[in-house]
Amino acid sequence: MNKNCPNTIIGSGFLAKNFGKYEELFKKLNICVYAAGVSNSLCKDRKLLEKDKKRLYDFRDKINKSKILLYFGTCSSYDPSRNKNPYVKNKLEIENFIKKNFQKYLIIRLPEVVGKNINSNTLINFFFEKIKRNEIFNLWTKARRSVIDIDDVTKILINLLSNTKHENKTINIANPEKYSSIHIVKIIENLTAKKAKYNLVNKGEDNWTIDVSQIIDSIENCKIKFNRNYLKYTLEKYFI
Repeated sequence: MNKNCPNTIIGSGFLAKNFGKYEELFKKLNICVYAAGVSNSLCKDRKLLEKDKKRLYDFRDKINKSKILLYFGTCSSYDPSRNKNPYVKNKLEIENFIKKNFQKYLIIRLPEVVGKNINSNTLINFFFEKIKRNEIFNLWTKARRSVIDIDDVTKILINLLSNTKHENKTINIANPEKYSSIHIVKIIENLTAKKAKYNLVNKGEDNWTIDVSQIIDSIENCKIKFNRNYLKYTLEKYFI
């Protein structure tokens, strides 16, 4: 059986495309980027989730043992209102499998990532589409989300890989600021000049945190400013 990672970047979706330009760096650092799998965080289809796990399990036999497997987890695992859903539980099971079955790995957990992404299941895309079409949707009153620009994810990750030891770690790359769902919708209303139609639902969790201590130096090195205007500027960048 071929024991070489067939490609440096596995996958063809949003994350894989955005990291494609750094393929040579990943080769140099002996990293195999695994960016394949279920992209819908609301997925409850057990067959699809099991297929997602099996794909990674089978991949274990295709990667050279000397390579570092880079896998993308989710910061939703810290949110009590979401960490029991099938998608998040599946991601955590995959993380545990990786830790037990790959000699070298790096797990990067991501929050809500914004960019040129046609996935209608992302929170931001969902809000924009509903507002644009004047459709009614449910808005969780207690929900809070970390939102980050895909370009900033890329900058931070590349800086981390270039400056620190990254083997066998789990690192959060996230905006340390969390925004309420209502605040996000209000910004979209202002950007689109359209009034959202929603039903307020008493769901979500506002008392949870994401530890970003491992990326503080990279945030400074990349001169990223997670200030009060960050969300507005990021949404303007991709949606206006």
